[in-house]
Amino acid sequence: MTEQQRRQLVIVACWWAGILFALLWFQFPYVRGLFQQPPPFIYSLYAIAVVYVALRTAIVFALPIIATRTQHTAFNWLGSDHWLVLPDMLLLTLGVHFTGGIQSDLYLAFFVPIVACGLAYRVRFTLLIAFAAAVLHLIATWHDRFEPHYWEYVATRTFFFAIIGWLVSFIARSEEGRRQRENVLRQELAVAEERARIARELHDSAGNALVAAIQHAQLCQHLLSQSPEQARQQLSEHIAALRYALDEMRELVFHLRPVSLSPDEFANALRQFVARFSQRTGVQVNLQLDDLPIPSPAMSIALMRLVQEALTNAVKHGKATVIEVTMKREGRNLVGIIRDNGVGFEPERTSAGLGLQTMQERIAAFGGNLKIQSAPQQGTTVEFTLPL
Repeated sequence: MTEQQRRQLVIVACWWAGILFALLWFQFPYVRGLFQQPPPFIYSLYAIAVVYVALRTAIVFALPIIATRTQHTAFNWLGSDHWLVLPDMLLLTLGVHFTGGIQSDLYLAFFVPIVACGLAYRVRFTLLIAFAAAVLHLIATWHDRFEPHYWEYVATRTFFFAIIGWLVSFIARSEEGRRQRENVLRQELAVAEERARIARELHDSAGNALVAAIQHAQLCQHLLSQSPEQARQQLSEHIAALRYALDEMRELVFHLRPVSLSPDEFANALRQFVARFSQRTGVQVNLQLDDLPIPSPAMSIALMRLVQEALTNAVKHGKATVIEVTMKREGRNLVGIIRDNGVGFEPERTSAGLGLQTMQERIAAFGGNLKIQSAPQQGTTVEFTLPL
C-alpha cells in the first residue's frame, strides 16, 4: 500500500465516521429544525453522500492502477490524490447549504481536507485549499447573507480555515525536518561506527602483520653477513607475514564493497563472503539460505554486516572451528541463526566491546529483535528476527 493510499484511507475513515454521526445527528428535533428541505430530500442527500464515500473508498484502492494506466496520457493527474480534495469540498458545500446554511455545524467538516492537506502537502497548497473552503462556504451560505451577524460568522470561519491550515502545515514541515535531521545523524553515526570498525580491523590484523614483517626484515638485515641460512629462514617468515597482511587487506576491501541489493544478488554475495571467510580462517562454515525477499537495500547491508561481525567474533573471541549460519523465512518474518562451537562466554558479564550492541542496533533499526545465548565451553548462538 502506497503512502498516498494510507493517507486517503484515513480521510475516508473520517468520512465514514461523519456519515454515521450524521445519521444520529438528524434524530435531534433541533437539528431537523435547521433543515430548509423536507426529510425525504435530506435522506436523498444522505444517500448521495453514502454512495460518494463508497465510490471514494474504491478510488483510493484503485489509485495505483489509475496511476499506471494514465501515466503517459493527458489525465496523468488522476494518479495523484490531490484532486480528491475538490469533490470532498463540493459535497460539503451541498451539505452546508441544505442543512441550515450559516447555522449549520457541518462547516466544521471543512477542517478535514484542510488538516489532511496540511499534513501531506506544502504550505502554499494548504492555504489554497483553505481559501477554496472559505469561498465554497460563502457560496453555501450566500442565501443567508441578510441574517444578523452573517459576515461575522463568515470572517471568523475564514480566519480559522486559514490559520489551522497554516499551523498544521508548519508543524508537519517542522516534524519532517526533524526526522530528516535524525536520519542524517543516524547515517553519520553509522559512518563513524564503520570507520571505528575499520580502524580496529587494521590495527588487529594487517597492522600487527606489518609490524611483524618489519621486525623480520630488520633481523634479516643483521643476519645477512653473519648467518645467510638463518637470514633466508627469516626472509621466508617475512614473506609469509607480508602475504598474511595482503590477505587481510583484501578481506577488508571485500567487506567494504557495497552489498548487492536484490534477493538473488544478496544470497550470492553472502555465499561468496562465507566461502572466502572459511578459506581464509580454516573454519568450517555451513550456510543454509532460503530465497528471501529482502525489502530494502539498507536491510541487505545490515544483514551482511551482522553476519560479518558474528563470524569474526566466533573465530577471534570464541576460537570456534565450526559455525552454522541459517537464514529462513517463517511467515512474514526472516529468522537468522548463527551458532558456533567456540569457548562461549557469559553474556551478562560481557561488555559491548565485541560488537554485540552494534548487532542489536542493526536489527532494531528495522523493527526486529536479536538475542544471544552462550555459556562457557558451550558455544554461542546469535538468533534474530526481522519483519519482511
